Amino acid sequence: MSRVGRWPWSLLAGAVLSAVLVGSGLGAPGPGGTVTLYTSESEDDVNLIVQAFNRRYPNVTVRVFRAGSGPVVARIQAEMQTGRIQADVLWFADIAFLRDLARRDLLVSYSPPSGRRVPGRYHYDGNRYHEVRLIFNVVAFNTNHVRFRPSSWWDLTLPRYRGRVGIPNPFVSGAALAHVGTFVSMREFGWAYYRKLRENETQVLRSNGDVLQKLASGEISIAQVVDFFVRAAKGRGSPVDHIWPQEGSLLVPTPVAIVKGTQNLPAAEAFVDFLYTPEAQSLFAQRSYIPVLPGIPYPAGVPEAERLKVIFPNLDHIDQWREEIRKTFSELFGVQ
Repeated sequence: MSRVGRWPWSLLAGAVLSAVLVGSGLGAPGPGGTVTLYTSESEDDVNLIVQAFNRRYPNVTVRVFRAGSGPVVARIQAEMQTGRIQADVLWFADIAFLRDLARRDLLVSYSPPSGRRVPGRYHYDGNRYHEVRLIFNVVAFNTNHVRFRPSSWWDLTLPRYRGRVGIPNPFVSGAALAHVGTFVSMREFGWAYYRKLRENETQVLRSNGDVLQKLASGEISIAQVVDFFVRAAKGRGSPVDHIWPQEGSLLVPTPVAIVKGTQNLPAAEAFVDFLYTPEAQSLFAQRSYIPVLPGIPYPAGVPEAERLKVIFPNLDHIDQWREEIRKTFSELFGVQ
């Protein structure tokens, strides 16, 4: 009789179970310690994700610095001047800046196991930064004030909305910077579009949240704003709606990345990987975002992916002309 055959069945079963657990990773201790996240995501959304992550990884403490993309970038730049980025994970809406960090070899190349079903076009620059859900800039309007449903980005320049148009500040919002930088590079828009907005006494508000608040209250009638804000507010009963403009809706990249030199790589990788799980993707959809993982139902009011007309941000133009874009926009609208 073999040596294994003389083992008591209870010990043999325990050995097999132990091997299965270790082989699947379930029996191995999960990551612990602290991971620091710098993000421009809303506080409610970040808290929801962190709470779900901690149910799976209770030994990891997630510290969060949250601000608009502009202030987040400014903090990173200041830390780079002093020697090291203090964050472990970055997640904000300035893909051009993340691309610059990748060029400086300051981001980890990481292929999240749970993200392997996501189309490759959402994994950028050798897997150094990744989309975890999709956001678009759209035309939104107050349903009590707008009589004729808009259809185009140019509707924001119509005289009937003079003084009642709102857009977010590109010096605060990464989504707004991507919009300005891309539209001024397009023949059908260019700076002529922004001059028309200025002539129409467009209000440049601080953030997308400020735009949505004034739209819902009726202080403005029509606006450029990110789509999920509008769907969420409409679901809560606010008199707002949005359209997918005939020229296309601008994809607003909001990638996540791991900082090279992180002091807690296992926890950082676990956090990024969690964002691609069905649990996290379903949470995104519940919050009115468009999930990036195939098979997760879209929020109500979002057309199927193949029917979305998408304008992709012109990153090369933004990268090359960033300071000129900022200077010209500031001169037009008197903001910084």
